[in-house]
Amino acid sequence: MKNFTLAVATACLTVSVASAQVSLGVRGGYVNSNLSITSGNSQTAVPGTEAADNWNVGLVVNIPLTRNFYLQPIVNYEVKGAKLNPVTKPPAGAFSTATTKVRLPYITLPVNAVYKVPVGNARLSFGLGPYVAYSLNAKYNLAVYDDGKKVQDAYQPIDFSKSPNVPNSTMQLGRWDVGGNALISLEMNNYITVGANYSLGLLDIDRSDDLKIKNRSFGISIGVLLNREDW
Repeated sequence: MKNFTLAVATACLTVSVASAQVSLGVRGGYVNSNLSITSGNSQTAVPGTEAADNWNVGLVVNIPLTRNFYLQPIVNYEVKGAKLNPVTKPPAGAFSTATTKVRLPYITLPVNAVYKVPVGNARLSFGLGPYVAYSLNAKYNLAVYDDGKKVQDAYQPIDFSKSPNVPNSTMQLGRWDVGGNALISLEMNNYITVGANYSLGLLDIDRSDDLKIKNRSFGISIGVLLNREDW
């Protein structure tokens, strides 16, 4: 997967050098992520979730197709996941453990069709397209409770080869994710960009029949263009 990502980035750079009409940019920012978890059968208890604060950074490529229309691949390192509420409360008078958060870093590749509208000296962009993602170094946070009170917690790696692979749950998380992405951004004449995007996971990232888990995330980013294809 690392070789695939390197190949994509190299190809983008090669295209940008070969054609003055292709532009490159870098961006990064805040990600508000969550997991949609539903039961695959009536016997499985579903943990509640809360949104988690995460981040991303990526390389953006603008490829002109026709007037105002562009193809915009993005190679991202993006952290997703969610906070988890235990299915049952920690018992009083005893030690217990609970998984309180899942952290899922991904290499993501959205490929958006983008329409750019001139607004003064800037351009307002609207985009939509699919993405594919591969998870790296995923972790869960395991909390230890004594008499119902948290006394310790620490992140532990998720072993994707195990089943289940998140303690105190039936989760069997897989590495791959596929979904859709929508964005809006503003390119200013000083090469600075600001934008927002929403990603909707369409693939059940849980490999068991007990749960259905899908990624959800909203991001706000700021970036800089390394060149402008229209200048």
